[in-house]
Amino acid sequence: MTMRKDVKAGLLLAVETGLDPYMSDHGFRRGKNSLIYKRDIADSTQVIDLVFDVHPQDTPTAVAALYPTMEVLVPAVDAALEAMVGGASGALRGYSDARSKQPIGFTSEKADPGRWCLRQLNDLPTIIEEVRAFLDRWTMPLLDIYATPEDIVAAEERGDRRVVRDRPQLIRVVAAAALVCGRRDFAQALMEKHLGAPGARRMYQQVFDYIQRAA
Repeated sequence: MTMRKDVKAGLLLAVETGLDPYMSDHGFRRGKNSLIYKRDIADSTQVIDLVFDVHPQDTPTAVAALYPTMEVLVPAVDAALEAMVGGASGALRGYSDARSKQPIGFTSEKADPGRWCLRQLNDLPTIIEEVRAFLDRWTMPLLDIYATPEDIVAAEERGDRRVVRDRPQLIRVVAAAALVCGRRDFAQALMEKHLGAPGARRMYQQVFDYIQRAA
């Protein structure tokens, strides 16, 4: 526990000068003693969380590993998702709680994984500078165009690989398209393409039915 406190204290000190000014320039704020940045933009709240683990098992020589995450909360889409699959069981169980939280490493090329190993506490200022550079190059350009229901649908249309592309995210896109953006045909086509096989259709029939009822 002492090491975790020491790492967090070091991070808080490092971000004050190494990351806070940059994040502030982009509209992000963090609370005192917090490593979570938030900004309200368009129809969303965007979050960057400086998540870390101490003594990571895959790197025994490291004091800690820093792997920031990003999340985009769009209330209109969250409400649509709840209306469509809230309380569902089976394959859809928990989908109404699915959010677009993912490691920032997804926003970059594979050669830049968005994870930093800390060998000693004195490394923190350098690591935070690298985090700032990573956010500026990879993550912020995505967040600037991923803030509305229409943005969520557009990312799917262009096959944007910077966003996690799993089934919960697919259903989130369907909810945004069918119930918020009025693009029922696009939502239906997505379902047919990815979940139209007989077995998958049975598991996701509730979503197919909801799209058909959407105005």
